[in-house]
Amino acid sequence: MKIAMILRPDADSVFGGDTVVMQKMSAAMVRLGSEVVIGQMEEMPPAREFDLLHIFTAAPVPHVERMVAWARAGGNAIVVSPLYYNDFRDWFERAMHSAPRWRLLVRWLGKARAWQVYRTWQTARLPFQHSWRTIRSVLLGADTVATSSRWENAWIAEHFRLPPSVRARMRLSPLGIDADLYGQTFSAVELAEFRARYGLEEGYLAQVARIEEKKNQLAVIEALYDDPVPLVFVGKVSPYFAPDYADRCYELGRRRGRVHFLGWLPEAELPLLYAGAAAHIMASWVELPGLSSLEAGASGTRIVSTRISPLPELLGDQAWYCDPYDRASIRAGVQAALSSPAPTGLRQRLLAEFNWARVAVDNLALYEDVLRSRQ
Repeated sequence: MKIAMILRPDADSVFGGDTVVMQKMSAAMVRLGSEVVIGQMEEMPPAREFDLLHIFTAAPVPHVERMVAWARAGGNAIVVSPLYYNDFRDWFERAMHSAPRWRLLVRWLGKARAWQVYRTWQTARLPFQHSWRTIRSVLLGADTVATSSRWENAWIAEHFRLPPSVRARMRLSPLGIDADLYGQTFSAVELAEFRARYGLEEGYLAQVARIEEKKNQLAVIEALYDDPVPLVFVGKVSPYFAPDYADRCYELGRRRGRVHFLGWLPEAELPLLYAGAAAHIMASWVELPGLSSLEAGASGTRIVSTRISPLPELLGDQAWYCDPYDRASIRAGVQAALSSPAPTGLRQRLLAEFNWARVAVDNLALYEDVLRSRQ
């Protein structure tokens, strides 16, 4: 079996969970004896040399269209993991501040009812949008739509109005973490040396993510502005979204104090960052697949996550959750986590059930089922 995985054109500059999944899963599959080629579209051999293409994103849409056309020209099976979510909530939050008609409607109806009107309006417009129609067409034509959770599965099926025949082909495709990397145990001296290297205090709250609006760093600083907990943000500044977002984060962090922006860290240092943190916060507008939270939990750290993610399904009451649009909810989630002991058994469970070796076995079985169904 020869498998293709194609990176986004901007994978190097906007490093994300989809790229991590492809890199780690392909490496684990190669160790199991499979042949996997991962690279940019221009680097790929002819499609006829492959059996299957696994697509790990539904955006950008032109890139997805090119991948599908490439695979179909070679007669390949196609597995799509959309890693996509948009309930229009972030659009509404912007609209009610920048668009007079929505600001007025919020004043008339209240925020909750205005939000329902906005969501109904946007949902009705979906069939007229090129991006929605294109992604839906890709899902309809795929051999299998593979999602990381039942939550994502149900949302994709409803949002793209998939017929029963396609829903019947949807499968769960688990995601993982590097058990060898995040299963390490560090001494107090090693953790102290890490803190000293980056000028950090004990008991910090960490977040590993690109610096961009949807990752919501600014809201975390605002929510915890009067809380003494040190904040540590790790990640590159995204070239997308509001161009001044990072500067606003830096300025508010400077005014608050005890806020550190470390930029990009080598992967080898992330286990130390996680292990030394009092908790890891990911209050993003949506988190798919939520790898940094899983990595933090596998390192023995408490997890505070957005509710808009698969993590409530995957972790249940072994993590704390927040509404990313509600500063009080973010603050309450963090304070609850910091005042509670680390969940018993979470680290061991994540290392055993969510490691890439196990994920690779499950996904290879999925690929074999797909190829058998085409015979």
